[in-house]
Amino acid sequence: MRRIATEEAFVIPEVLGPMLDRAASEAYDPDLFFWSKAADGSPLQRRLLDLGDERLQIMDETGVDVQLISLASTGVQMFGADEGTALATLANDVLADAIAKHPTRYAGLASFAPQDPARAAKEIERAMTRLGYNGVIVNSHTNGDYLDQPEYWPILEACEATGAPLYIHPRAPSPQMIAPYSAYTLEHAIFGFQAETALHALRLIVGGLFDRFPKLTVVLGHGGEGLHYWLPRLDGMHANFKAPEGKRPQLQMAPSDYIRRNFAITTSGMNWAPAVRFAIDAVGVEKIMFAIDYPFVDSAKSVAEMDAIEISAAEKAAIYHRNAERIFRIAPAN
Repeated sequence: MRRIATEEAFVIPEVLGPMLDRAASEAYDPDLFFWSKAADGSPLQRRLLDLGDERLQIMDETGVDVQLISLASTGVQMFGADEGTALATLANDVLADAIAKHPTRYAGLASFAPQDPARAAKEIERAMTRLGYNGVIVNSHTNGDYLDQPEYWPILEACEATGAPLYIHPRAPSPQMIAPYSAYTLEHAIFGFQAETALHALRLIVGGLFDRFPKLTVVLGHGGEGLHYWLPRLDGMHANFKAPEGKRPQLQMAPSDYIRRNFAITTSGMNWAPAVRFAIDAVGVEKIMFAIDYPFVDSAKSVAEMDAIEISAAEKAAIYHRNAERIFRIAPAN
């Protein structure tokens, strides 16, 4: 069965170098801490920088036919607007070259710098219409800002206009919410990542962004960041706890309706049978895509876990490749 992995990372030296320098010289920052794990000489750094032989060898050894590749978190969002914009363009050009060399093995999610929404929108348009990307990625908040804020709407408009699925990838919680997490080092993937990213997604929903951009598709990794476990409660509490006049817009549908209509989820780091089976029941198998989170998660383990899940062959084919082919417009195998 064809396997498409939909949340797989790379980095360019021009992004990695400054992040490592900052991690070595600045006070503790949870986002810089993650970069420090890719220190010089580490297997993680080597695999992030590689878009050639080793990546392809691991894909071959583990039965992964296609990787949907994106710039590792936090991407360019910790740079100034000018530098971040330039680095996003460079990273997109580098990945586009790699995809052109391996068109049947690689697909891509383009980076952009939300720090400058107008230029971000232009880069999304360039990536989707000229470079042939399959979608775009943002690493949740940018300097504590979220995409539901009006100044960032040009980004969502560009995604909808170009048909670009928007993958919201985690980073550590925003400055406004991190303190209770950092007391026990909960700000990373143990809990902070999913709490922050689910919050971002929910802000888009209750902020009425899917009424404004009804064709926008948002993708959440790591088992949907847990949001689909809350569907009845989201609907009930949204209806029961009315916001003051003007505090939030009146929605055309219930929150769960937007999750089912406008969202898809991936299994990155969460190829766990109970979670996958629940996701099928909650949002439908047509909304779920296989992912590994390479090179942060072991490819062989992820494939073995997904292979072992007791679901029908049709459901497994949908998760492994058919949904990614449809949602990200990845060409079917010949």
